[in-house]
Amino acid sequence: MNIKPRILLVDDEERILRSLGLLLRMQYQVFATSDGYEALEILKREKIHVLISDQRMPIMTGSELLRHARDIAPDTIRILLTGYADADAALESVNEGEIFRYITKPWGPKELRDTVAQAAEIGVRLECADARPAVPVVQAADRLVCMVLDRDESTWQAVQEALGARHEVIWRQSVQGALQVLATKSVAIMVTELSLGDEDLSAMIKTLKQERPEMLTVILTCFKDTSRLVDLINQAQVFRYLPKPVRKGLLNKSLESTIARYLSITASPLQLTTQVVEKTRDEAEQQVSEKISGYLARLRGKTIFAGSTA
Repeated sequence: MNIKPRILLVDDEERILRSLGLLLRMQYQVFATSDGYEALEILKREKIHVLISDQRMPIMTGSELLRHARDIAPDTIRILLTGYADADAALESVNEGEIFRYITKPWGPKELRDTVAQAAEIGVRLECADARPAVPVVQAADRLVCMVLDRDESTWQAVQEALGARHEVIWRQSVQGALQVLATKSVAIMVTELSLGDEDLSAMIKTLKQERPEMLTVILTCFKDTSRLVDLINQAQVFRYLPKPVRKGLLNKSLESTIARYLSITASPLQLTTQVVEKTRDEAEQQVSEKISGYLARLRGKTIFAGSTA
């Protein structure tokens, strides 16, 4: 079945809507509105494959719109478009809208077209197939593995208190220790800081998403840097960003949402396609990524060899 993907554009600036429409109309069936409430009504009556929303709109913010859109049409792929260096908007778009990509204005036409094409392909595939089978691969009652990578013992204690009765919670305080766990266990959730001392963990988080697309990452940090957050959204599909010090109620709610999303992803190969990420263009990060991938491969090789000779 040949489906022309349907794209919904939402921006309070008519000029932006026209520009986006001209850029996308040849390849897609385009719906456009400057009103967030009208956008939600369109989602209710039309099968929309990709929703692209501006963030700063007077009637309804983009992150608020994407949160409602997630509930109304969970298989619609959501993209946030904004020209503001607003870390709070980035955080809200992840925590409330569970977005696929974050694009900054002014956008590059090729970047935008490539991102929309990728999102539309996923959206159409989700529509054409039964993406949620009746019997999930992982049952809700199964004991999952959650790894905490943080030198702060209170973080591990908070996660242990939230999940330890039902799931295995492992605490590691170094990248090497975390990779050794990942080489031997199927980690479902990683709760991590953005840095350990002076060591930036961004490249590792991005690499692990490429190695383990089903694994979901929750970041607990007091650090806010919009460009860094955007990179981690687009290149690591970070599932939740939460501030430190940890608020137990918010952490517990976020961990439950993360588990539910993990079960949904592992229920279908098609759901796993929503976790596809961009590869970093930063040469230094690429070098770190190659080292991490090589180290993981060597650890797995040793584990397999040890098992075969046991």
